[in-house]
Amino acid sequence: MFLEAKLEYPIIQEKEIQENHLLLRFRTPANPKVEERKPLVIGLAIDKSWSMKGEKMEAVIDASSALVNWLTRHDAVSIIAYSSDVQLIQPVTHLTEKVSVTDKIRNIQVATSTNLSGGWLSALKSLSQSKIPNAYKRVILLTDGNPTLGIKEKDALVTIASDHLAMGISTTTIGVGNDFNEEMLVEIAKAGGGNFYYIDNPENASDIFFEEFGDIGALYAQAIDVELQMAPGVRLKQVLSETSHQVLEEFDEFLGDAKTISRQKINLQLGDLRADDLRNLVLRLEIDDRIHQTSTPFCEVNVSFYNLLKQNVLESVKESFSFARGNNQGKQDPDVLVEILIANATVGMGEITEFVKKGQKEDAKAMLYGLIQDIRNNVHFAPNALGSLLSRLQTLESKMDTKSEDLHKHLFMNSQMLSKGPEKIDLKDVVVHNQIFEYHTIGDIDLYKCPEIKQLMEQKMAEGYRYMIFDFSHTSHIDSSAIGMVIQIVGWLRRRGGELVVTNIRDSVKKIFEITRLYNHIRVAESLSSAHEVLQRIVYAKEGDEII
Repeated sequence: MFLEAKLEYPIIQEKEIQENHLLLRFRTPANPKVEERKPLVIGLAIDKSWSMKGEKMEAVIDASSALVNWLTRHDAVSIIAYSSDVQLIQPVTHLTEKVSVTDKIRNIQVATSTNLSGGWLSALKSLSQSKIPNAYKRVILLTDGNPTLGIKEKDALVTIASDHLAMGISTTTIGVGNDFNEEMLVEIAKAGGGNFYYIDNPENASDIFFEEFGDIGALYAQAIDVELQMAPGVRLKQVLSETSHQVLEEFDEFLGDAKTISRQKINLQLGDLRADDLRNLVLRLEIDDRIHQTSTPFCEVNVSFYNLLKQNVLESVKESFSFARGNNQGKQDPDVLVEILIANATVGMGEITEFVKKGQKEDAKAMLYGLIQDIRNNVHFAPNALGSLLSRLQTLESKMDTKSEDLHKHLFMNSQMLSKGPEKIDLKDVVVHNQIFEYHTIGDIDLYKCPEIKQLMEQKMAEGYRYMIFDFSHTSHIDSSAIGMVIQIVGWLRRRGGELVVTNIRDSVKKIFEITRLYNHIRVAESLSSAHEVLQRIVYAKEGDEII
């Protein structure tokens, strides 16, 4: 893991009390050279209450079946369906044979009430009792309503999530439709170290499961703990980024005046982080340079985490950062400014959601307008990241003027999406370009061939490629490891603003694409020339957006 620290105004004004923002950036390597990732044990807890009948249940069943087909034979799955009762559909089993598992999923029938805690606890218990060594365990809890049976209190459910995370089992929550308790599901996901998703349209169910699989299939670091030791006179005013934290004061008693020598120690929990990913933290600080000590770094950062690609070994990274001092604060760093704007938008969206829930729609509109103006005035600093954020906020502004029963849910979900930050990585050492790299596969692609292919793709991305074509003309078979590899490479390229197109798929490979429903998520072209045409259209469209 790589660490970076920057100040919004890079020069600390000597002998002055001032405010400044500190950006901490955590970047993980792609690590494609690891021959075998940690096995996944996934528990699906599916709401089968009566309100799930029809297209909701059909979409969830399709998405759950696709998830099973994306997992490899080294992974395992457990499936629970719950209504007033709790039904064990599939105990924990390795996915050496998937048809019987997906058949059981397709036979789930809707029933009556919603015993959410019963279904979730059964899935957690199933995973906790599994004997698969060195596995990453996660429950995906799905519901379209409020719990009507079992444990209903939010605090009790959040405690269950945090207790099981301490045991090594994380929880992702998925809310479907308009009737679920979004605050409860978000708190469970945060305490459980997972993600929260909102399915407002059954057609989006497969996209959500695809995103979740891409997240857990590429995990690099788990339980990331960040400890900051600040210099004397540097004090935390606010953590703009959404993350839990604690602040402690340390004093050197023997020096006498405690006020002049106290140092803040700030502890922050980042949760999990994927390989080839970027996480930013923005802290608002008060700096009293009258207490400056020459020998003391501005901040010392100690990051500890469990490396999932190295048998879950506990690793740590330490860095010290110092900044220049002078008579003026210097020019505002646009990189830090962009992260401040994104963080402020996240906080603002949370407040806007509360205004709407309380019926204070005019206050919500005024705050949203202010966020839009801030982003619009600075969009030139980061056209891609801030441009997509501006577009999302403008869409919500137009939705404000329509009568919508689920408006607060859309606002709430957008605030959660913003809290994750835009999909991006640090490309400062790479000059990306719009040339297209063709990769012509040779022979079957399985678990043992995947590391070689991923290593080549990482090399090409380091050379600046972000648009790629996979030509499968000479491949007659791929296994689920290859499916996972393709999904991971798609994620790598899209975070770079690029895209992958696969072409010349033979009938046997085409069947795998159909079974796994990859056609819904990955671009497929009939021929090499048409693949080039698809990518050229994307390149031209993105170039046009950047000009605007």
